[in-house]
This record gives sequence, C-alpha cells and structure tokens, in this order.
Amino acid sequence: MASDKTINQNIPRYLTGITAIALCLFFLGKESSPPVLLALIFFTLICATDTFFTKIPNLINLALVIGGFSYNFLTTGTAGLLTALLGMFLGFSLLIIPYAMGGMGAGDVKALAALGALLGPAVTFQVFLYTGLIGGVMAILQYAFNRNLVEKCRQGLNALWAFALTSEAGFLKPSAGKTEQLRFPYAAAITFGFIAQQHWGALI
Repeated sequence: MASDKTINQNIPRYLTGITAIALCLFFLGKESSPPVLLALIFFTLICATDTFFTKIPNLINLALVIGGFSYNFLTTGTAGLLTALLGMFLGFSLLIIPYAMGGMGAGDVKALAALGALLGPAVTFQVFLYTGLIGGVMAILQYAFNRNLVEKCRQGLNALWAFALTSEAGFLKPSAGKTEQLRFPYAAAITFGFIAQQHWGALI
C-alpha cells in the first residue's frame, strides 16, 4: 500500500531526527560554553522543523547568523567579524554544490552557513567532514528502509540483461514517473557532525 510505503520511508527520517533532538537536549544540560549552547539550541530547533515539517525556517538560520556575528565581535572585536564572515562563506560554499545537484534543500546550506558564522571556518570544515561521513551512513539507512529496494534491484538486473541481449540503450533509461527521491533530514546529519567534532576533535 502507498501508505505503508510512506511509513517505511519515514522511519529513518523520524528515527534520525528525533535522535538528534534528544542528543541536543542531553548535551544542553552538560555544556557551559556559550557558542556550543547556542549551537545546540539552534540544532534542536532546526531538527524539529526539518524532521516534522521537512523545512528549516530562514528566521532560525538568520537568528544564528546574528548570534554568531555578535558573539565573535564581542569576544574578539573586528577580527571576530572576519572569522564569522569567513565561516559563513565556507559553510555556504561546502554545501552549495550538493544543493545544486539536488542532494539537499536550501535550508541545509543556510544552516551550515549560519553555523559557520558562529564557529568560524576551521571548526566548520571539521563539522562538514564528520557530516559527510555520517550523512553517508544515514543515506544507506534510508535506502535500506525502502520496501521496494529488492524489487528495484531486480528490475535493474533485468534491464541490464535486456540491454546485454539487445544492445538497446532504452532498457537502461528509468521509466517515466518511476523515479523517486528518498529523503532524510540533513539537519540531523549536521547535528551529528557537530556533536562528533565537539567530542572527538578534528577529523584530519
């Protein structure tokens, strides 16, 4: 049934999103660093909206940008403004290509850019590396919960076999209206990447 299919595909979305929210709330009670606290509050909000409404409001991203610039300016003056600007630019640049390829939403790009304004370029890059690794695992989880995965593999093998027998390239083209895009809340992946960076340090 279509409803069963939707439920199965949403399982990893809710699982990862709610887990990310729970981790943020858990670490909120253990942190005292202002930027980390601000980031955890930010992640709690965007994971909630991304998980349950599949969107990250611009207002939340803008609030973190303002908070990031303000914090960096208050702590290190004009040098802090440059740090925030470079971090925001790097965060935006790291995800703009995946966004252009349809791999994520605009809100995800803005979220990493906003985080960059708070953390600066060096930490933002490390968060990005962790996010990439964790996001890959989440993508595998998402596809594993797709109830049509076995059927699609069978169809793919049949198409390859038909192409081998006939040399007709049309067998390799996806059927019209048959393509679908599985989605998980990438805000959760960024959240996991941030928490991993905070507790394990630089990846490289």
